[in-house]
Amino acid sequence: MIFGRKNRKKDENPTVVDPDENDETFQDADDDLEGGDDAEEIDHRADGPFDYTEVDLEADEVERIPFGPLIVTPFPGMNLQLHGDEESQSIYAALALYENSGLELALFAAPRTGGLADELREDTVEESEQAGGSAEVADGPFGPEVRRVLPMEGPEGEQMFHVSRIWMVEGPRWLLRGTLMGQAGMTEGEEAPADTFVEFFRNIIVRRDDAPRVPGELITLALPESAGEGS
Repeated sequence: MIFGRKNRKKDENPTVVDPDENDETFQDADDDLEGGDDAEEIDHRADGPFDYTEVDLEADEVERIPFGPLIVTPFPGMNLQLHGDEESQSIYAALALYENSGLELALFAAPRTGGLADELREDTVEESEQAGGSAEVADGPFGPEVRRVLPMEGPEGEQMFHVSRIWMVEGPRWLLRGTLMGQAGMTEGEEAPADTFVEFFRNIIVRRDDAPRVPGELITLALPESAGEGS
């Protein structure tokens, strides 16, 4: 662990105060999706990713980069790209690159009751098959993950395939999706070179705002304050 974690009872979600809980319109939207009723649930976030309320970032002096609702911890050799719309200046995703692999991060609003990850995994499998590819749900380091293979055209028109692993982890009213690509996307579990990205993903901290959002809504990222200085 690279930071102090606030005390939390086992299998107990942190308390998150919602200033909009009296807003019936958005409360109903947030509660549309219901989680499973499994008698025994596994905490796939026991070692991260973490919610901002669960950690004490003042417990160490590790350098971290805040991209609005996402706080990441860079590692040696990592390159980071931001993807979005230049006209609206909206940032939709962040792509961490290392050697021949990459991990794309995207953040979504989720209902308090959970269950969004299961729905998105099903949608991903269905969309992959409709696109002429294949996908299956398998066990991963963060619970069920989607292993996807999509057909694509090569630079000279040859048939190629895009292979990826998709992690979906739910926290308090948010879902973090990580799409592992390149050489790491063809591994299983925490085999190298996926191990580097597993550790990176575990150390991500989500700081979702209190704005009411519809489940599944993409939460945009933001440039660090220092990045806009002098421009």
